[in-house]
Amino acid sequence: MQDSQASGTSSRHPIVVPSRSDSLLRTLTEPVGGPLGKRTAPGITNPGFFTVERVLILMAAVSAFIAVMAKSHCRTMGWTTPDQQSTVCWSVFPNAFVEDRLATHFPFFSEGSPFSQPVIAGWIAGITAWMTRASGDGALRQLAFFDLNAILIAALWIATVVMVARTAGRRPWDAAIVATSPVLVLMAYVSWDFWAVALVSLALYLFARRRTLWAGAVLGIASLAAPYPILILLVLLLLGIRAGRATRMLEMIAAAAIALLLFLAPIMATNPPAIPEYLKALIAAESSESSIYGGWNILAAQVGMPVMGIGMVNALSAILLAALLLAVAYLALYTPRRPRVGQLIFVAVAGFVVINKTTEPWHALWLVPLVALAMPRWRPVLLWQAAVLTHFIALMLFRSKTLGNISNQHAIDAPYFVMAAVLSGAATCVLIGLTIRDIYVTGHDVVRRGPIADAQGGAFLDAPGDPAVALLDEAEESFRGPSAEAAPQDASVPKDSQDG
Repeated sequence: MQDSQASGTSSRHPIVVPSRSDSLLRTLTEPVGGPLGKRTAPGITNPGFFTVERVLILMAAVSAFIAVMAKSHCRTMGWTTPDQQSTVCWSVFPNAFVEDRLATHFPFFSEGSPFSQPVIAGWIAGITAWMTRASGDGALRQLAFFDLNAILIAALWIATVVMVARTAGRRPWDAAIVATSPVLVLMAYVSWDFWAVALVSLALYLFARRRTLWAGAVLGIASLAAPYPILILLVLLLLGIRAGRATRMLEMIAAAAIALLLFLAPIMATNPPAIPEYLKALIAAESSESSIYGGWNILAAQVGMPVMGIGMVNALSAILLAALLLAVAYLALYTPRRPRVGQLIFVAVAGFVVINKTTEPWHALWLVPLVALAMPRWRPVLLWQAAVLTHFIALMLFRSKTLGNISNQHAIDAPYFVMAAVLSGAATCVLIGLTIRDIYVTGHDVVRRGPIADAQGGAFLDAPGDPAVALLDEAEESFRGPSAEAAPQDASVPKDSQDG
């Protein structure tokens, strides 16, 4: 099963088959016949009906169905506390329908709407709630609201897999990380975050195809679904500075701002206080239990130590965010070889997930397509997902204890939950470290071994040399004097192709 033709070309090209080189993937493919044989020519041999994209779509569809089955208890018995937490079938959708009065209020447009989700989630929630008005009242309409949102996310899941496969260049099979992700199976239907995931995947696909302005517009809309697309814009600007494409990246950011304002304009026209009130609530929000600040407060309360107030949490999170941005800027401008777009975006977004004061386990959804582009190695990715799932299950059992006061047989105490949250954060940090290692030691980067150094590079692929590195080298030469010996180059990375 291999692709017969590369996306966007009229001739056939070979593609990479990870099952041949990834030892864990070789084992996982044994039930379906083992890795693809050495005598085949993937991307050149005609596979008939079973092209890569069709196989990936089938895998994503099966995973999406399994994800619905994972919520079957709540779909049958209803979303009641603490039952929905102890059975790990909790979801924002049905709870928001009741708590935010979606049967009568359109989020952000209706005055007095209590909706606390991002703007795009408000649009989707309002539209889907309106579409379910003929399904009855009470539990029946709540179930219809969940099912409709789940169907939309299943469609987004499949579309995201296709976009990741096309964005990955000669490695379309890496999209299987998204199609079969255990994190998505358990948490895709938990919140509206998958809308941001799909929009970001579309933006990266457009950027890889050098449709820079359209990519910026989509990222602007995506920033209304989750905050992390703003980081992606910053990463692309930094890489554009290094590649001598700063003007084009600034144009992209302008397109993002215009698209964002166009989406906000109807809300500002009909209910002007809605957006300022949402932003004030965001700043004043308590830290989540899953954040490093919330974890500290939980343990501090247990042992009688002082907890961090909102002001301290906001200040500390701002300091850590500034440190993250400085680290990302250094990687973008001063590494020996320009980082791949997928690599640096993953480092920035994963770092943000770790330090964000309102982080939740399901924010790992943001990272699944990004890690498939940044570091498509199955063993560390699956181990990371196992840690994230442990964190999510622990959160549900912890909430069932605090919200429902049920027996320990169906709940866990605070120390165990904090341990699970720390494990998840540590696993994310390990992936960040491995990605940074790949940036510096390109021999570890499995994607760099292909014919194109950066399939997501877009406008950067034909960029000139790195101006930032040239300035740094010139400053170092001035400091050391003309007699200083030049540092030896890595034999595996020719100087002329450092930013190819």
